[in-house]
Amino acid sequence: MFDPKVSRRQVLVLGGLTLGVGAVTLAGPGPAWADAAAGAGVELVPVGASPVAVLPGVGVQPAAFPRQLAVQVRHAGTDLPAGTQVAISYDPRLYSPLPAAVATVGDRRLRATSTITTDPKTSVTACTVTLTEALPAGSDPVVVVGTAFPVLYPYDLVAGPAGATAAVHHKNVRPTDRRSLKPGRPHAFGTVATPWGLEVSGVWNRYEWANGKRWYYYPARITLSSVGPGTAPVAVSFSVALDPQVVSDVRIVGARLNGKAHDAGVRLLSDTRTASLFETRWTTRVKPKAGDRLDLGLEVKTRKPSGDLPSVKHPTVGLIDMGDHFTQRQTGLTSMSRSDSQWT
Repeated sequence: MFDPKVSRRQVLVLGGLTLGVGAVTLAGPGPAWADAAAGAGVELVPVGASPVAVLPGVGVQPAAFPRQLAVQVRHAGTDLPAGTQVAISYDPRLYSPLPAAVATVGDRRLRATSTITTDPKTSVTACTVTLTEALPAGSDPVVVVGTAFPVLYPYDLVAGPAGATAAVHHKNVRPTDRRSLKPGRPHAFGTVATPWGLEVSGVWNRYEWANGKRWYYYPARITLSSVGPGTAPVAVSFSVALDPQVVSDVRIVGARLNGKAHDAGVRLLSDTRTASLFETRWTTRVKPKAGDRLDLGLEVKTRKPSGDLPSVKHPTVGLIDMGDHFTQRQTGLTSMSRSDSQWT
């Protein structure tokens, strides 16, 4: 589901982080620098929103991984001296580090530094955050080092993903006790399954008016290609959204499956007509297998605008109601559109 080679946009909203269930507590008396006499140790609590599904391969169940690489360090009876370190290890195929790790207490950002290292044998990456200020017992800082990122087919299946772990220790002391940040696996992720995916592409026609100085694009053919390895769990359904100032009607007039004429059972589910939107929603009875290609021909009726238009609804075609998103591969091509019309 993820790959570091693919460009991605980091998305992490610190205000949206919530404490996860199931605190993980350091075993034993705790690090030597902790105030063991106070009878309190250090506790790591996973922090994050809903987990993300990772597709490890064919014939396995989607795995649950934390959305954020983040922990809260609870230390009710133990001061944290300057030099305290929180190390979070992760699979770089699944996560992208923040430009700089963040440590906070309440709404205050702590003084801290961070370093990132990668084990050449396992390829597991670790971000170590060093607090450069002392914290009194009970301050319970939150440390965030990165977030999961989506990548596209064919890199979206990750074999044997390494789990994220966290440890707290003193500067220059190797951590001896790591705790898993693995979240509970939602029931909705389902059981053993085979990933599937679809790509949407097509052919556009151009309608012109005002002696060719104004134009609008509309789809003439929609192509849906299955990247597999599994079969789509439900029949293909899609929507076509156009501008009613230029388009008056849309019909599906033919279908071909893998280059041969095919009765795809295409039918109109619904249509929406407003002053700014003409959207039709369609379904078929085709569940594409790996490698299948379904081509649908469209007949579009246009109307000539009386003059310049104040704005247009750019044409968009996209999948709808395709069901199980936890086993759906990330092709990045589940819709297509044009934004290069000229209407004024």
